[in-house]
Amino acid sequence: MKILMRHGLRILSASVIGGVLLHAQPVLANYEVETVSNGGTIEGVVKLIGAPPQFAPIKITKNRDYCGQSIPNPVYSVGKDGGLQNVEVYLKGITKGKALWTGTISLVNEHCMFDPRVQGANIGQLIKISSNDPVLHSTHPQNASTNATIYNIALPFAGFSVTKPLPAIPELIKVKCDAHDWMHAWIWELDNPYFATTGDDGHFTIKDVPPGTYTLVAWHEAAGEKPISVTVSAGKTVTVAIELAVTNAP
Repeated sequence: MKILMRHGLRILSASVIGGVLLHAQPVLANYEVETVSNGGTIEGVVKLIGAPPQFAPIKITKNRDYCGQSIPNPVYSVGKDGGLQNVEVYLKGITKGKALWTGTISLVNEHCMFDPRVQGANIGQLIKISSNDPVLHSTHPQNASTNATIYNIALPFAGFSVTKPLPAIPELIKVKCDAHDWMHAWIWELDNPYFATTGDDGHFTIKDVPPGTYTLVAWHEAAGEKPISVTVSAGKTVTVAIELAVTNAP
């Protein structure tokens, strides 16, 4: 069974149950949702070429009694054998496959940093923004290209949270805290469900991919992005290795 969906006009569909309007779901263009009965798997690792830069720790300028004096710079988090953490890996331009993710993603203000630092999401997916800190945070997602504000959430105390939908268009979202200028996070909002974030060893897995040849993109906040071609066979696992070069961006 196939369901053709559109987002080109940013039209939203919604359900009403008992008179209550539920979360509106974005309708996609250029992507068909279909049953993937014998999909393949992409497994791989993203590695950093060369030694990671030795950036100085982040100097804390506010709420030092709680946040501390400094925090290790997390831009290049490299694990065993050069595996690079916090890389978003996704299929670009895929036109059909399994349904989008519908669960709620989370972004936590945790000891004066964001957790996770990098993650993927589908367009219109819900995000729960919360704080575990006893200090004021102001979580401020923006379009990474234009700096346009998506929303700005004040989190005045530990345990406070707000859940909101992400925008109905694919985009890279950068998140900052207006109260603590060293706090940053990134959300890749995509119009297909084929994405993963590398773990602390640089590995990732993308499942249920329809057979075919695709462009696989690896993106890192400082090292940039690298596309490669990958061919997926029915019921098989293809293994890839992606290398990103060091830049001096802090």
